[in-house]
Order: sequence, then C-alpha cells, then structure tokens
Amino acid sequence: MLRIEKVAGKDVLMESEIPFLKLFKKGKVREVYELGDYLLIVATDRISAFDVVMKTGVPSKGIYLTQQSAFWFKFIKEHGFSTHFVSDDVEEIAKITGEKRLLDLPWLKGRVMLGKRAEVLPVEAVCRFRIFGSAVSALKNNTWIWDKIEADDFSEGSLIKNGPIFTPTEKSETDDKITFDQMVTLIGSKETAQQIKETTIRLFKLCRDYALENFGFEIADGKVEYGFIDGVLSLVDETFTSDSARFIPDKSKEVFRKWLTDHNLRKVAAVLPDEVAMMVSDLYRSQCQDMKIKL
Repeated sequence: MLRIEKVAGKDVLMESEIPFLKLFKKGKVREVYELGDYLLIVATDRISAFDVVMKTGVPSKGIYLTQQSAFWFKFIKEHGFSTHFVSDDVEEIAKITGEKRLLDLPWLKGRVMLGKRAEVLPVEAVCRFRIFGSAVSALKNNTWIWDKIEADDFSEGSLIKNGPIFTPTEKSETDDKITFDQMVTLIGSKETAQQIKETTIRLFKLCRDYALENFGFEIADGKVEYGFIDGVLSLVDETFTSDSARFIPDKSKEVFRKWLTDHNLRKVAAVLPDEVAMMVSDLYRSQCQDMKIKL
C-alpha cells in the first residue's frame, strides 16, 4: 500500500506501491519491482541505522540518495566500470521498458532507478582511506584482520598512508567482518575475490580524487556491492551515497548514527523529532549541492 506521511509539514514516502508490477524485494529503505528484463528500484524516505528502520522518515531522502548514486554510476561507467545502472529518468525508463503507466505515478520522480538484473554476491566491498569507527577499536585491540596499514596513530580520522585498504564484510543483517580468505570461501572463487579487491581499490581512488578536485570533499570510507551480469563482474545497489559512504566534511548517515548513540537510541526504532529528520534531510541535500546535482 502506498503510504505517504507528513514530517515537518513535508511529504515523506514510507512505502511505495506499483500495483501493475510484481514486487521483487523489499529492503530496509528500498522496494524493488520486476520490470521485464530489468529491476525497478524505488528509494523510499525510510531511514535505518544499526540494522533498525526508524518509525519516522526523512523528507526527500530517497530522492537525494538516488541522485547521488545515479551521478556516480554515470561517472564510473564513463571510466570503464561495468554497472547495473540503466537510467534514473522516469520518461526514459518508460520508453526503454514500454511501461508508460509509470508516468502516471508522480511520486516516482527523482527516486527511481532502472537496473539490469544481476547475480548479487554475498559480500560488501568496503574500502578505507581513513580510520573511523570499528576500525579504530580493531586496531587498538589487535583484532585487525586485513592488510597492514601505515598511519601516524590509530585515532579517529587518522589518514591511512597506504590507503585505501580493502576491508570486506559479509552481506547480512549484521555485516560481519571477514578476511580475504573468508571472502574467497563465500564467493567460491579466489580469482573473483581478487578481482573485487582490485576493482574496489581502483574505483575508490578514482572517485575520491575526483571528489576532492571537483567538489571539495573527501570520501573517507564506504562500501560498494557487486554482482555478475551476463558473466561480467558489475557494480550494483548504490555508490558513494550519504547512506553508503563517509565524507569529510561529513554529510552522511554517520551524523545520524551519532545522534542516536548520544540519545541512547541504538537499536531502537525511534520516532524522530521534526528537527532531527530535517537535519538529516538538509545534510543529504547539501551533499547533493556539493556534487552540483540539480534537484
């Protein structure tokens, strides 16, 4: 059922509904529909943190994330990376698929992406240019399981001199940290695991350098995901969004996670005050503006 609520006087899409399409998957913040040979990905305004979906949405969050992700998919495709991305324009999607009824759903505009179907791999490819969060405690507690890093110290935000460092996790509800050998076991191919590692490091270097030079912000860490499309390893899901990466200056979900932690709301499906929902919305919108995205 289509569910649009009001937060701070603004419409917030909490659940989508496309009655003439079959629902393929419902995630924490996205709903995916089958559309012929493609998948139609709808980003709602739901927000999750610490594996819990909040009871309150964030105005325009789905639009901001979709536009950030679409920008990077187009950019990296131009630089030779294979991706699942086809289009984020409803009119173009209707032409490609022949499904003109999409044009009758005005709430779709800006928050929908057409993607190729992929055989998604069960790992998240995480890379770090700086030490943050769980990496700090892992290094200090001698539980670091990845390639050795070079840094002046192991404090929050310290630069990894030999970065980016590849630090994969298992794609699951808890995103457990895994070694490279464990990733090989999960995927079932050392060659594919090595290709993921090398591709991810190359991708992060490319996008971080571009963001620094053209937008004035740094990609400090983040995650991407992969799948096979017609036998080719390809990027899927989202890329360098405020939900999937950390920036300097930080306009990502980490700011929201900190607010939850400071208010003893970790692992709680919280009802957000209007001012907090708008704070997150403004952060994500500002990230789009930094990227010169026209909204």
